[in-house]
Amino acid sequence: MKRLLPSCAAAIALLAVPAAASAQTGAVLRVNRAHHKLEIVDSQHAVRSYTATVSHRALRKLRAGAKVSFQAQGARITSLRTLGRAHKITFLAKVVSASSGKGLVLRLGDGNQLRLGKRQLTRRAHRVHRSSVQINIQGLDPGQVVLITETVDRAGNMTITIKLMPSADPNGDDQDVTGTITALGTDSLTIQTGDGTSMTFQADPVLLEDFSVGDDVDVSYYADAGGSLIADDVEPLDDSGSDDLDAVGTVTAIADGSITVQVDGSGPMTFEADSELLDGVSVGDLVDVTYFQDTDGSLVADDIEPADDSGDDSGD
Repeated sequence: MKRLLPSCAAAIALLAVPAAASAQTGAVLRVNRAHHKLEIVDSQHAVRSYTATVSHRALRKLRAGAKVSFQAQGARITSLRTLGRAHKITFLAKVVSASSGKGLVLRLGDGNQLRLGKRQLTRRAHRVHRSSVQINIQGLDPGQVVLITETVDRAGNMTITIKLMPSADPNGDDQDVTGTITALGTDSLTIQTGDGTSMTFQADPVLLEDFSVGDDVDVSYYADAGGSLIADDVEPLDDSGSDDLDAVGTVTAIADGSITVQVDGSGPMTFEADSELLDGVSVGDLVDVTYFQDTDGSLVADDIEPADDSGDDSGD
């Protein structure tokens, strides 16, 4: 039997080593806990499907709209951590059908379909504990590529906007660049990147409403057939999208739409809470409350989970 030369053996050994997991961030679009499946919107607005081989507790606390960091090997997530809530989720999709009666059916970048009809929107709003949803699907035709933006304001209302993107690719061929705005027009902006490069983008005026010269921004863009750069999203560079906090303590009172928790070092804290979050929670339970502070100063619970589980959410 012939022996392999050392160089050949080393090459074969390298081929046998599995690819290293890559660190990524994104926003959760949908969760299928029964099958450990996640759909995550990446920085290029493409929807990717993953199988999550993480702890049951990590998936149990995961909600649509969560901003997450994760390690992935191909289509398999090996580690997952929730960073907070994404107040805006933007993703590309292709129109399958659109009608006022049946709503909008989209094909996402991962090949799966997403239906945005009255029943689905009501259920979607309930899952994220929001009070109202607005969407306009008039004038859409099958085959068109659209940019869907789901925005939740501080009052808890969800607005879904749809913009035609004829040159975009739902599979995620957009590019991403960061820099400082040096010029701002009605429908264009110019930024200077970290290496001194100046880049000018055409942009919908709506995308530019909240920005000024000197702001640091993250621009997602693509090049059209004529070579022009088209921005399909502009975000503040320092917007982490994560303003959620955590409080661990013992439940001392539960009312219709609220819960009070005795937190060590902070005293009693009362949170507004959707009735769905309060199901199965009793006075005396030790809980972990994920919450944010609303503009009127009230504390609003995003999630309530038992705090007696010491397992690691990372799934490592």
